[in-house]
Amino acid sequence: MYSTEDIINRMSLMTYQHSSWLEQFLVSYIERSIASTEIPECFNDITSIGDYAFCGCTNLALTSLPDGITAIGDSTFGGCTNLALTSLPDGITAIGDYAFGSCTNLALTSLPDGITAIGDSTFHSCTNLALASLPDGVTSIGSLAFYDCKNLALTSLPDGITSIGDYAFCGCTNLALTSLPDGITSIGDYAFCGCTNLALTSLPDGITSIGSLAFYDCKNLALTSLPDGITSIGDRAFGGCKNLKSLTFKGTPTTINASAFGNCTNLTTINVPWSEGEVANAPWGATNATINYNYVEDK
Repeated sequence: MYSTEDIINRMSLMTYQHSSWLEQFLVSYIERSIASTEIPECFNDITSIGDYAFCGCTNLALTSLPDGITAIGDSTFGGCTNLALTSLPDGITAIGDYAFGSCTNLALTSLPDGITAIGDSTFHSCTNLALASLPDGVTSIGSLAFYDCKNLALTSLPDGITSIGDYAFCGCTNLALTSLPDGITSIGDYAFCGCTNLALTSLPDGITSIGSLAFYDCKNLALTSLPDGITSIGDRAFGGCKNLKSLTFKGTPTTINASAFGNCTNLTTINVPWSEGEVANAPWGATNATINYNYVEDK
């Protein structure tokens, strides 16, 4: 197991590009045995940490990063189960895919304002992640970005977000969103699956597709209508959503999966503006529901 002193001593034996010292040194020399709580002061002027630099260093217990860092690469700290960061340097603008994946002790409460995208699996299985909000500039959330982040308790998302990837918030049992940004046009497969505290009462008008199991088992989902622009609803997209009771379609989707509302046992009324048989697979898994065809909503 290497201490900070060991790291510094071994550094003196190497020839390296200063900008990529982490990749070359850590992968070649110490791999999974680093146990330092801080990066040596002689490297406080680094500006980026490369791909896989500390990946799998299960004893790494850093509590802070140098202030000058602006970018963290793909899988940089993936699997660092003892990483104990509570904040990131303010200047960071890019965090790679799986950068902090499975960092179960990561306890960030905020992210730097300059971040504009959350990549695929960036915080996958960070079960202690406690973000209260996301930076206003974030426009996309990748697949598995916050998968199984059980302590994530966001109540809102930045207005500029246009897409939410597959499994993005799957298993985030404390996620308590009450609305989604107006610019969102698609919700990926399993995007909010198992988010039992999700309390949405409506969806953005611009949404055109809802993926398979997107809201599966979201027991507190309280939608009363679906936007008129939706063209497709995937397999069990709303499966097990026990709080759905009466649902009105504003428009006519092209496809609704036969199990889209499976096990929605309290869904007893579905109002639709189309004629019987126009959209296949009715009642779309909602076995307790009465479907009111050619429904015209009161103005």
